[in-house]
Amino acid sequence: MMHESTTRLTPTDLFTPPGLRPTLPSQHKFSPCGRYISYLRGSEAAPTTLDLWCFDRQSETEVPIALALQLDAQADESVTELSDAERAERERKRQFTFGITHYQWIGEAGALALYADGQAYLKQNLGSDSITQITSSKNRYSGFNPSSSGTLISYVRRGNLFYRDQQSASAEVQVSYDADDCITYGLPDFLAAEEMHRFAGAWWSRCERFLIYCRNDESPVRVSHRMEIDDTGNRAITQRYPYAGETNPDVSLHVFDTHSGESQRIWQSELAEHDAYLARVLPVQNGLCILTQDRLQQTLVLSSFNFSQRNWQELYRETSTTWINLTDDLHELPCGDLLFSTEDLGQRQAIVIGADAAVRRLMGPSHINQIHCSDDGFAYVSGWDASPIDNHLFWLALDGSGYGQLTQDDGVHEITLHKGARLFIDRFCSPTVPARISIQTMALDEERVPETGADTSSGHILYQELIDKDHRYAPFAANHVMPRFGVIEANGHALHYRLTPPAAPDGKHPTIVYVYGGPGAQKVRRDWGTLLAQMFAQQGYGVLEIDNRGSTNRGRLFEAGLYKRMGSIEVEDQLSGLSVLASEPWADLKRVGVFGHSYGGYMSLMCLCQAGERFKAGVAVAPVADWQMYDSHYTERFMGLPEEEAKAYAASSVITHLPKLERPLLLMHGMADDNVLFTHSTMLMSELQKLGKSFELMTYPGAKHSMQETHVSIHRFNTILSFFNRSL
Repeated sequence: MMHESTTRLTPTDLFTPPGLRPTLPSQHKFSPCGRYISYLRGSEAAPTTLDLWCFDRQSETEVPIALALQLDAQADESVTELSDAERAERERKRQFTFGITHYQWIGEAGALALYADGQAYLKQNLGSDSITQITSSKNRYSGFNPSSSGTLISYVRRGNLFYRDQQSASAEVQVSYDADDCITYGLPDFLAAEEMHRFAGAWWSRCERFLIYCRNDESPVRVSHRMEIDDTGNRAITQRYPYAGETNPDVSLHVFDTHSGESQRIWQSELAEHDAYLARVLPVQNGLCILTQDRLQQTLVLSSFNFSQRNWQELYRETSTTWINLTDDLHELPCGDLLFSTEDLGQRQAIVIGADAAVRRLMGPSHINQIHCSDDGFAYVSGWDASPIDNHLFWLALDGSGYGQLTQDDGVHEITLHKGARLFIDRFCSPTVPARISIQTMALDEERVPETGADTSSGHILYQELIDKDHRYAPFAANHVMPRFGVIEANGHALHYRLTPPAAPDGKHPTIVYVYGGPGAQKVRRDWGTLLAQMFAQQGYGVLEIDNRGSTNRGRLFEAGLYKRMGSIEVEDQLSGLSVLASEPWADLKRVGVFGHSYGGYMSLMCLCQAGERFKAGVAVAPVADWQMYDSHYTERFMGLPEEEAKAYAASSVITHLPKLERPLLLMHGMADDNVLFTHSTMLMSELQKLGKSFELMTYPGAKHSMQETHVSIHRFNTILSFFNRSL
């Protein structure tokens, strides 16, 4: 029952800084020797301003080793001062923090490269307070790329690529000269960063003689215009947005020889026969490897380039009748073979690709979602065996003879490994553990195989979140609702759900289906959940989350059903999921609402239009209205080319289904959204008005797609609660 002595959670409680939960330490990394563990952490007073901290495993002490204040990189940094490249980088990475935003261990001695406020810094010695600024404060920089030894570092200034030798007093070396509004060097293009999650555009060769870099030319992309509206007025934004079916940027790959000062173009998307996309680049011994995709993303090719011979060799090719997902699972083994992963048989599994292009499959768990590294005959991967709502660490024998699970507790284990010292950092959460970050050591059995099923609660605890009397969530913890996890069968597939009941069931209650539903996301995990679901529960709502077909972490066969059918099977599965409410005594089956953001907003609209008899009201935040207005790489992966699949695009468009909308709708959108453009909502408004259909509307001046501003978040969810209170 609801504890009357406590307060019901509200949007104001949830989103007012510093928030009800602490900002967790992030970017945990081992020093090369394994003695130190570094991480970024904010303070209670400034949780979004990140400082660099270090934990010494020998003394078991932690100290700050670089403060944002030292680098003059504070949280009140004005985003308007950022260069265009910096703003794009932050948006693509969904980076909402300030201070020290990224860092790297470099060299065997354990120096640190730090990046803050558009500048690069070097900390040579952990025992010293000295930090050297690498770049000049006269300009701002991005695309920082140190060599593995730390001797060299490249960076981008005003679109051109430069590098500097840290051990020489010589000036920086300029690699490119012709950058302009359309041409950039050493950075990922928009599609690479936004959709392929390739955030790098420059790499050093293993020998550090060659600088490998991208040249991006957006001039072939049609110029489009959109309006951004904020509290100061409106402005026209001109951009080259690669819409589905239209021309993409021209991307080329080059190698700069630091000895001769000459560059050579070795690959170009415009000239490649099938390889329209440069998906990954991996420097290897004596050369580099690239992963490329065709325009429809049905062919993935792994090729190697030899610096001495200056030639390409195809090592691996994979094809699909739907699409092929990209990962970062490409690693060079000491013998020169490549460790990779594939979903060609359905679930993602690890393979080894030999120099002769022979492929060897490794035994492993049911599904792999990340290859971390390899060492002494073993690969270490994350994935799941018994249930996709868990995430565990596994070892795989590189000879294919077996595998084992290294983490034990049910829940989600996010892993960072130290290659060579058999150490790992375990970021763990479960329905009963909000957050626990620990250091674990792998034990070996008598045959020097990692022992399985270790108790990972016994390692050294770096950080643990306890909901005690001093926790900011304490006033609401008495009414915290434990969710129930379950599985239903639908269309031959197991659909996992999480049901969070109302905090104090009393008679019949409405339910909100909190949906995403699109590719690349998984909502149902055995974690602590979100305080947003708890807020709805404490306001008297049940919250149902279902991972329909098309969701990630289940393998190609589970995802592929939505190919050229977006907005169809996802709705079918969400409807099937409603069956779990029939056995809940508190659930009023006639009062079910649906709410989602981005693809979830699209799903809210499709559920209302296609199944209005089951959903009484819906909230669509920043929804896609028509897939022809979204970017090429994402949309064509799942829908094909618009000119070839006109019927499929029409069927997947919300506009087509709007005549069937009869239920109350609340439409919300940020007026400076550069991802799902505000145009999507203006299309919906116009069509609804033409159809004579009433709807509620809330727009947010200046808000981007993520809508992270405090006042926007509070107002948005107060508005959503008010809408559901009236409509359900």
